[in-house]
Amino acid sequence: MKTMEDVLSMLKEQDLESYKALMAYCDTRVTADEGIPAIIGLDDLTATWNTTYEGAKDDEKLHMMMAAGAMIFASLYEQKTPEELGHYPGIAPAMSAVAEMFFRMDENGEAVPYRDVVGQFIKEQGDKK
Repeated sequence: MKTMEDVLSMLKEQDLESYKALMAYCDTRVTADEGIPAIIGLDDLTATWNTTYEGAKDDEKLHMMMAAGAMIFASLYEQKTPEELGHYPGIAPAMSAVAEMFFRMDENGEAVPYRDVVGQFIKEQGDKK
């Protein structure tokens, strides 16, 4: 698992243009026609038992990268006007962008974007026909 130091070192090497390009891609989505990646963590806050939500085991390696990505995307989205954001707070589209960029890990420990996962799924479905 990456440490915070690893993530901060990685961030120093990041080109914000890749984040901005992904934001531009997200802006072109037709939400009525395609899914929007989302990070879903549900916890029953009314439950009487003393348990907490636990994410998928495979996602543990993404936690630090997703946290850092959320900070970067939120910062970039906060530079937009309320009208450009559809009057949503910047963190709302930032979380969708984070899920797009860091959807899952591959066998080499690299983040796989949502559109790659969807593209692969569609390809596999076509190959079955």
